[in-house]
Amino acid sequence: MGVYKYLDGEIDMTGSMKKQVQLFMTFDILGDTERTGPLLWHIDRKRLEDVKNHILDLILISRIVRKELPSRIDYDRLTDYIICHDLPEAITGDITKFEGVSDEEINRVTGIAVQFLQNTFGSIMDIQKNIDAFDHSSDLEAKIAKMIDKIHSASTFIKYQSEANVDMDNPDIIPILRNHPVVVEKIAEGKDLADIFYEFHMASVRISDEECRRYHITREEADHIVAVLRSFAEEMYSQKRDGSLFDVYGEFPKEAMKYNRNRS
Repeated sequence: MGVYKYLDGEIDMTGSMKKQVQLFMTFDILGDTERTGPLLWHIDRKRLEDVKNHILDLILISRIVRKELPSRIDYDRLTDYIICHDLPEAITGDITKFEGVSDEEINRVTGIAVQFLQNTFGSIMDIQKNIDAFDHSSDLEAKIAKMIDKIHSASTFIKYQSEANVDMDNPDIIPILRNHPVVVEKIAEGKDLADIFYEFHMASVRISDEECRRYHITREEADHIVAVLRSFAEEMYSQKRDGSLFDVYGEFPKEAMKYNRNRS
């Protein structure tokens, strides 16, 4: 990085991107940070989802459904919430109380991580503000980001279950999970892990009357937003149930999947 000349003069960029690169590299750590849920359930798959995958998937879902959502939504703000919400896990890892870590301890180390990120990178983006807004669903964009987060948590297990990578009788699954009353009850009803996660997370895809007042939206607008997000999740779940989730792979043009390679 140095002095760049342009039509009307020059600009000195020396060292100006140092923190931007450091923030990028901090985010890149999330690509090596596997999400804890699939690990605890001992999903039998060569490669499990990492936190970076998770964040990208949330951004992709928000982009896919964008045309169906109200134009008033600030997508830059929504994307910032998605990018920042799990960024502390680059420092703490994806920790959970099911591993014996208390809520108090999770909050303690997460708070330290957030403060570091804000002190280090706050001049680039307000990480503390974005995380606080996401955690408390402070505005409509934060609420949507949080609902998409819930949908994606369900969709991950829909994918793994559809690939037949889930063995609920694996003795390595910690008892606090496998013997959880809700899990035991649902298995007795003939439900699999994808069913359980779907029912659990979809219960949070809703906007209350109080939130309508807080976000200054009508009940009709709220119901429309929820319907759009739920319809994405419901379609994925439906394809899991009828076995068509991976049909798109068979529709890929075969002539684009084989090509000559000159190794000389």
